[in-house]
Amino acid sequence: MNTSMTNRHIFRAAIPAIAILMIAATATARAQGTDMAMKGPGAMATMGYRYELAGPVQSGGVGKSIVSVRLLHNSKPVSGAIIIESHADMGPMGMAAMTAAIKPLGEKPLGTYRFEISNGPVWNKPDNWALSFSAKVQGVAQTVSGSVTVKLAP
Repeated sequence: MNTSMTNRHIFRAAIPAIAILMIAATATARAQGTDMAMKGPGAMATMGYRYELAGPVQSGGVGKSIVSVRLLHNSKPVSGAIIIESHADMGPMGMAAMTAAIKPLGEKPLGTYRFEISNGPVWNKPDNWALSFSAKVQGVAQTVSGSVTVKLAP
């Protein structure tokens, strides 16, 4: 019996079996209300990552606010992260559909990421906003996601 032929047949049979097991595991996790993707504060806490406000909100002109957010890993600032997604909404007020434009302003100082939020045209009084971020961090396979709640004035 040719051993390489037998191994090849076993390998060909194993690939579909592994794929079926992965699909079944994902379907089971979703049916139980969990997701295998890294999301939300619980996933970040497991990894030791979190976002926090890095000082008071500053005025960026009429209807705009400048917010500084620090990305931390085990309580140490993370520099060089690439923010791939940012979002501002009024979820804390029960109005998540009300969103505002958010523009990244870069990292300054190291580990602190600044954003300009154009909340004035959306809401004309000071209120709580949820700022959500997703970042790629060197050496971390998963996307690091999280949010902060901040009071913004128009």
